[in-house]
Amino acid sequence: MDPTLQKLHRWIDDHQNEIIEALQGVLRIPSVEGPPEPGAPYGRAVREALDYTLELSRKLGFRVRDIDGHAGDAEFGEGSEYIGVLGHLDVVPEGEGWHYPPYGAEIHDGYIYARGASDDKGPTYAALFAAKALMESGSPLRRRVRIIFGCNEESGFGCMHHYFDVTNQERPLYGFTPDASFPLIYAEKGIVNLTLSKPLPSNNADLYIAYAQGGRRPNMVPDHASALLAGSAKALREAETLLNRYWDRNITFNHTDEGIKIEAIGKSAHGSHPTAGDNAIVRLARVLCEFELPERSLWLDWVVHASDTAGSGLGIAHRDDVSGPLTSNLGVLEYKGGRVFLTYNIRYPVTWPLDSLLDQGRPFWEKEGWSYEVTQGHAPLYVPLDQEPVATLLRVYREETGDMKSQPGTMGGGTYARATPRTVAYGAAFPDGKDGPAHEPDERIAIQSVLKAAKIYAHALYELAK
Repeated sequence: MDPTLQKLHRWIDDHQNEIIEALQGVLRIPSVEGPPEPGAPYGRAVREALDYTLELSRKLGFRVRDIDGHAGDAEFGEGSEYIGVLGHLDVVPEGEGWHYPPYGAEIHDGYIYARGASDDKGPTYAALFAAKALMESGSPLRRRVRIIFGCNEESGFGCMHHYFDVTNQERPLYGFTPDASFPLIYAEKGIVNLTLSKPLPSNNADLYIAYAQGGRRPNMVPDHASALLAGSAKALREAETLLNRYWDRNITFNHTDEGIKIEAIGKSAHGSHPTAGDNAIVRLARVLCEFELPERSLWLDWVVHASDTAGSGLGIAHRDDVSGPLTSNLGVLEYKGGRVFLTYNIRYPVTWPLDSLLDQGRPFWEKEGWSYEVTQGHAPLYVPLDQEPVATLLRVYREETGDMKSQPGTMGGGTYARATPRTVAYGAAFPDGKDGPAHEPDERIAIQSVLKAAKIYAHALYELAK
């Protein structure tokens, strides 16, 4: 083995306790986006995670910068160009169903359990300490190495927009984001949040829905949804009888002063993999369709029909040979005040323009009386396999692991690779699939995965920067 690589491996092995303790510290910060505050555009908890990480980086010997609370970076070395690693410190809400404290960062059987363990604090810290190992190796490098810490990846990429477009920070010559899987991801589907809405007429029915809601964010399969049935005493008694007989044990109800509150429990999953979850909004709609409600023909039947994850019910099913089929996740429901809103997180094939998607779906939606709005769109990413940095990153992965069988892939998830050219997603999930699952209960990462990823990243940074 190259003497420099031996130094990198040795440093990481010798400092594994320090690496894991630092990672546990940031995992204990519940950095879900919150209300903006001065100096904390994504909320106090996200600001705390950024402060913790920048202070750690300063102690490790990096030059650090705080970019208005939107992001930060840690850099070492000299040269007119730099190699960038783009990770994020924000996390999605923890959801329900955990067996371990979601912000406890507890270690069990060699795994660290916490929200953000695999997405994306664990991989980001693996890259940070990889850069530290390269710094300590004293190897001559032609380019600087910079780790960029984003704070708004899970809900809009506003941090990267501020970093590169608002404050016009220098862009890397090459980069990678440790926010997907090995060997690497060379194509990412387009992402768009599609909100359908329609006004509903007032009614004087004996039984009606006073409100309904479900989901926290479009890019999560909702694990909880609820509705309030209101109406006459006779209609509510009949509704209770039906609910007592209903087959779905994930549906519960209780009486309130206003009527009967119905709750549905599902299973959360990442919006790019909706089939891995259990959609609570759909469960709720199915039970509500059992009643003679005025809302059934207006929107409940639609929710059930248009909930398939291929987008067929929305009229937008499509696929290509590069990235495969479109996926659709009904992530948020809001019904109150005479209008219903349904927000779908759509991941569409890389060779299919967004305008074509909208042209195909628009007549279908408008025929059913829906208005639509598109928000938080991200264009597809496609980097051919014969371009850099793909060739070097793939070679490094294979040299470090000996894995010649696993091939570069595509995915529906969106990463910071879209934020700047010549950047791809590179790890940190290994092909064995034992870490994660992102956005689900009991998210975890193996200690050995952190250390193994750090060695791969150190090697990759060395090859790209030397």
